[in-house]
Amino acid sequence: MTVHVLVPVDRSSQSIAGLVYTLVSFPDATVTALHVLDSQHDAFAEVGSPESHDEAVRQAGERILERATEVGADYERTVETVLESGIPHRTIVEYTVEHDIDHVVMGSHGESPIVRPFLGHVSEAVVRRAPVSTTIVPESRSELVQRDLPGRILVPVDGSDQSLAALEYAVNRFPAGRITINHAVALPFEYDVEAIDGTYLESTVDTLTEHGEAILESARDTVEDDVVVETELSYGSPSRSIVDYATENDFDQIIMGSHGRPLPARIITGSVAETVSRRSTLPVTLVRGRPDGSS
Repeated sequence: MTVHVLVPVDRSSQSIAGLVYTLVSFPDATVTALHVLDSQHDAFAEVGSPESHDEAVRQAGERILERATEVGADYERTVETVLESGIPHRTIVEYTVEHDIDHVVMGSHGESPIVRPFLGHVSEAVVRRAPVSTTIVPESRSELVQRDLPGRILVPVDGSDQSLAALEYAVNRFPAGRITINHAVALPFEYDVEAIDGTYLESTVDTLTEHGEAILESARDTVEDDVVVETELSYGSPSRSIVDYATENDFDQIIMGSHGRPLPARIITGSVAETVSRRSTLPVTLVRGRPDGSS
C-alpha cells in the first residue's frame, strides 16, 4: 500500500531534518513538502523593499520549497511541493484531511523543556489536531544525520490498545530497528530503592512492578516470535520517565500510542504522549489508535 507523507517545511534546520527523517524512514512513500504562507504573520517583510509585500513572502516560500526539492534529490527521491496560504497549523490539518495524508512529519524548533510546555507552536497544535499519526523531529539536520535510523526504538506501553498499535507500527515500519518495549511504573512517591527497602512502601512497589511486568509480557506476546524485542521497566512519572530513559540509554527515536481523542478534548493538553513529544530531544512518533485497536 502506498503511503503519503506530508512534511510541513519552513526556514528552520529542524523542518529539513523532518524531511530527511521522512526520506530515510519511508523509502517507498509519496512525499509532499508543504509551506504555508502565514496569513497572520511573516518574517520576510523588509522596510523599503522594492518588491510588494505579498510577492516577497511568496518568493521566500518558493525558495523554501526549492530547498526541499534539493534535499529530495540528495536522497534520489522526488519531493512534491505545495505552497498554501493561511494559518499554519489549521492549513496543515486541513490539507491532511483533504488529501488523504497517511502520516505527518514535522520539525520542532528545539526550545528547552522549560519553555516548550507553554504551548503555541505550530508542531504542538498539529499534534493535537491531526487525525493521523505524527512524527515530531526536534533535532537539526546535522544532528539527525548522525543517527543510524531506524536505530534503537523505544516503545512505551501501558496495556492500552493505543500503545499496542504503536508497537505494531514500530515492528511493521522498522523491521530493521532494535526495539525495546518499556513500561513506566507510575509511583505516588519518589522512587529510591534504599529508602523504601523494608518499609510499607516496598509492597506497593512490588505490586506495581508485578503489574508492569505483566503489561510487558502481554505486549511481547503480540509480537511475532521471529521478531527480536527487549523489555524494560522504569519508575517514576510516565512522561518524565520515558524521556529520561530514552535519553540516558542512547535511543534514536520514540514511538508511542496517542489516544486519538475527539477534537474538543484534544485541544486540552496533558496526555503523556503529547508531553513526551514536547520534551523529548529525540524524534517522537505518535500513533493514533481508536479504542477498538485500529489506527
